[in-house]
Amino acid sequence: MGRASILPLLAATCLNLPAGAADDRAVAALTRDLKQHAPSQWDVRVRWRDGRLLATITPQPYQTAFALWYEPAKLTATLKDLCPGAGAEVWNLVGSEQDIVLEPSVGGKSVLEARVSCRKVKLDPS
Repeated sequence: MGRASILPLLAATCLNLPAGAADDRAVAALTRDLKQHAPSQWDVRVRWRDGRLLATITPQPYQTAFALWYEPAKLTATLKDLCPGAGAEVWNLVGSEQDIVLEPSVGGKSVLEARVSCRKVKLDPS
């Protein structure tokens, strides 16, 4: 395979990747926002996954985490409250086609069904 045939392949691959610096700023902005609104002892980890800005939230201490885990309605409400508001900087950085998703984690376990789409909660509540 020659250089000429590799370049289009590399270009196509790069188009599917996050935009680098803007994505790093989005991660930093969401991390700041979540740390400002979540209890100070909670762990927050933000990263890009599958075209979404995914934040894993681990309530601390474990007693609090398990209490929330076994009260799904309260857990969902807590995560919804943590979603950045419509005017938050992070929404300008992620773009209109991308989402911010919060997922709870307890004891290293998370459940896809427990994820909250912040776009649905804050921007498109229909």
